[in-house]
Amino acid sequence: MYIETCNEADFAEDILETYEATLKSKQYSSLYQKSLLRIVFLVRRYLVTGAIEGARNNCKHKIFISDQNFLFQFEESVKFLDFGAKTSSARVYSQVIRRFCNMLSSEEIVTFSQIDIQTLNKIVQNFAGTHSGSMNQVIRSIRQFLGFLHGKGLCTEFKMDSAVYRVPNRSRTIPGFTKGEVQKLLDCCNRKNEMDCRIRAIILIAVTTGLRACDIATLKRQDVDWKNSTIAIQQHKTKKMVSQPLLPETGNAIAKYILFHRGETGTEMDELFLQHTRKTVPIQRGAICSQFFRLCIRAGMEKKEGRSFHGLRRSAATWLSEVDMDPHEISLFLGHTSFSSVNKYIATNPEMARCSLGFESIPLKSEVYHG
Repeated sequence: MYIETCNEADFAEDILETYEATLKSKQYSSLYQKSLLRIVFLVRRYLVTGAIEGARNNCKHKIFISDQNFLFQFEESVKFLDFGAKTSSARVYSQVIRRFCNMLSSEEIVTFSQIDIQTLNKIVQNFAGTHSGSMNQVIRSIRQFLGFLHGKGLCTEFKMDSAVYRVPNRSRTIPGFTKGEVQKLLDCCNRKNEMDCRIRAIILIAVTTGLRACDIATLKRQDVDWKNSTIAIQQHKTKKMVSQPLLPETGNAIAKYILFHRGETGTEMDELFLQHTRKTVPIQRGAICSQFFRLCIRAGMEKKEGRSFHGLRRSAATWLSEVDMDPHEISLFLGHTSFSSVNKYIATNPEMARCSLGFESIPLKSEVYHG
């Protein structure tokens, strides 16, 4: 399908020149850069063909299982495992097992009872070529599926050891912000400006409570308990209820935004933070991340890995580890469903990492661990 959107080639050339100049400046977020690249691609196509194609490129299609028996057992396993609110886990499981079943068909296996350890190893190695960074999830999904099949008596029991497939035990650690960098961001905010006042309150919430951007965007006025100085919210990702302390500086920043910048038209809205131009619409997660990115540029911070809004959550966990808070308490504070999730946050603190991550990170010399 083709959509006629431009009438003059000269106008298209002007657009192309403008966006290419903006693209070369590299002053915007990666998401905005991708949007500009897409616009430049479409305008160039218009100059050649006279029309713009509306279809998306490189669109990932759903993998269909060709064998009907495999498809039936896959659907039954999804019902049996009952992922519930864990939509991301269900999505990963679906992608892995659909491809796993098609690989079985390509190996001329027609029943699950024909699966042997050699075939299983071959399939897992094929996954390693395209899922090198997520092999833990691949093996977990295959193990769950084989466990379901074994429970129904459709295949033999297999013991899949992650170490055999060279699966890393820990994900790499991405540093957050230092206290000086966070203070620099706060000092860069103009407290008389509505958007700056709003992002300042949001930053303080993030570094003092460890809440994610998606949780702050859905934060409601009734979630803030001014009497007991707490913020209670159900996390969007884990669906767990967390109650975080409301520090005086954070409370003052929220109160200033509500009293002076939230506006009278937003008094009927339950959401705490509203859009700047439309006071009847709550702020979105993307808007929080975009404004935070622009604030980092204003503060003169060089763009590098870890300097994202989620880096404030990592910073909160790291600072708690620096005051010798127990890793289990940090995990509860952040609302993790698994205690091991806190490892990647506290690993930036060498002393805490040494005492909490076990002996695997300490080199073995002459059969003796050296600290």
